[in-house]
Amino acid sequence: MVRIRLLQLAAFAAVAALWALIAAARVVSTTALPGPAAVAGALGDLVGSGTFWQAVGDTLRGAVTGLAVAVAVGIPVGLVTGVYAAAEESSRLLMEILRSFPVIALLPVFLLVLGSTPGMKATVVFIACVFPVLLQAQYGARAVTPAVHETVRAYRVPRLLRFRRVILPGAVPSIMTGLRLAATTSVLVAIGVEVLTTLPGIGHLVMESQQAGASDRAYACILTAGAIGYSITLLAQLAEHRLLRRRPPSHTEAGAER
Repeated sequence: MVRIRLLQLAAFAAVAALWALIAAARVVSTTALPGPAAVAGALGDLVGSGTFWQAVGDTLRGAVTGLAVAVAVGIPVGLVTGVYAAAEESSRLLMEILRSFPVIALLPVFLLVLGSTPGMKATVVFIACVFPVLLQAQYGARAVTPAVHETVRAYRVPRLLRFRRVILPGAVPSIMTGLRLAATTSVLVAIGVEVLTTLPGIGHLVMESQQAGASDRAYACILTAGAIGYSITLLAQLAEHRLLRRRPPSHTEAGAER
């Protein structure tokens, strides 16, 4: 584990050194690619300002709201369609059509209907996140073996209790994979919406910095966005490992590949 961390740090240092070398050699103009020192200085200035933290809060608020609604809708629908073949077959065409729409391409429609509001941002995040959660819940429900279903039917276990005690526990590994994927997606989509609209957040700070010619501050905001996404991924992985300590390591990844 220590060796892997050292290799990761070495790779990070190599990229930073290459970045500094390119910036120092003026291969690219400083407006397009400021050096690491300039970006670090701009990041330090941003961290000390209240505007920066307000922008971080706005981004996280929209991401978390959309993700929470996606979880509340995606898990129950995924479990129901995973258990009942008739529900899955009747909704398959609609699901495939809805999944095929690029969420950012729908942004002009949402702007027209909902306006440039925090609710619109949360709606776009919801649409981007609901399908990973739904499909992973569906896969997890299907992973419950037929023998278990037959046993439950033989004992005439009520449907609600069956979902709570049998299907949901069996689907938890796949659901956690969907949550991990959706959590990262929620932040990326929220920032993308802010870049393309006037909504406040990290994405809007990037656009303001670019328009003001402060490329070092724009890069600092971009690095902040990456750090937020990476932190959410780590937190999701930690929660997954704590909840699923006894599961085989490859089980969730198999669900993700499907």
